[in-house]
Amino acid sequence: MDKHWKDFFNNPAVLEINIAPQEDIEDIVSMFIEDRIDPILFNNNIEALLRGGMPSASDLFLEKSKILEPSKSLTSFISIVNRPVGTPLWFLAAYPDVIDWLNEQDKQYMELHKGDDGWLKEMLKLLDISIENAETVNILIRSSDGKPTPKYYYRLKNKYKEITNSKFETSVDENSINNPYLGAKFLNMIGAENNFTLIAENTTKYYLELNYSHKNRISNDITLLAVAGVLDAQYYIFVDRSISIPEIINMAKKAVSSGGDPLLNFIIELEIRIFMIDSPELGFNRTEKACISQKDVILKTIQKTKENYESEPKVISDVELFMNHSKFASYRKMLGIKNRFLFS
Repeated sequence: MDKHWKDFFNNPAVLEINIAPQEDIEDIVSMFIEDRIDPILFNNNIEALLRGGMPSASDLFLEKSKILEPSKSLTSFISIVNRPVGTPLWFLAAYPDVIDWLNEQDKQYMELHKGDDGWLKEMLKLLDISIENAETVNILIRSSDGKPTPKYYYRLKNKYKEITNSKFETSVDENSINNPYLGAKFLNMIGAENNFTLIAENTTKYYLELNYSHKNRISNDITLLAVAGVLDAQYYIFVDRSISIPEIINMAKKAVSSGGDPLLNFIIELEIRIFMIDSPELGFNRTEKACISQKDVILKTIQKTKENYESEPKVISDVELFMNHSKFASYRKMLGIKNRFLFS
């Protein structure tokens, strides 16, 4: 996940809108990993803040249930006029519950002290900051622009957690199979085959659903494999952007030309690529060896899924959205998928 967050903050488009100063990125990434901030929730929150509550063009064509919603506490700050002055977008998107809590402390103080302007001193005391201590101030407040550093916000969010004993609302669900932080530990898990079989099962389901419902639009096995791979690796393609469509197509071509079972070959290639992104410290050779060693397990999963799969709502929904929505038209063109209608 270190790579994911660094890639996000160093993306030219992100740098242009100044979500975070370049010099702060290392500290911000460490904070996000420590608190296991959910990349999808964070992305939804950033998008909501940047739009200021206005819908995107794609939202107008999606069912309400499919529109990605920001986290609960962020709704108070979506309008620019309601945002706390000086709070950076990265912190507001990742820890809106902390800012919501801080605002409530401010409000309670003002009501108790009838407009007394001593809240700043109370806040410094709350965060164990001594304004007389030059060393502390230099660490927490940047001398160049007078703005708080990530170390200041680190203290703030930790104080919130200590006082409220609450989980950050943008932290991932540790028990979810979609927890992106699990991938970094896949070889250390008891029953490590869970990660191998999960990708194999999901890719096979997409493969079967595509072959059943869109066979007339998919011209060959390479395209069928590639689209199934795109759907299973959609987080890495559309959110993380660490895997490209041409990469997926090349995996599919290699899987078909290598002989044997193309679906098995493709899933192994896809797993190697995904695990390399999640656990780069393992190196390519160890990752490839680990995936190949699970070949029999993966094959059994493919066979079992083929025998037992009956169309599932989520799989159908993912397939239909990708195959028919206009926002994926450019990706479909790259993959060589035929238009839904002859003259569209």
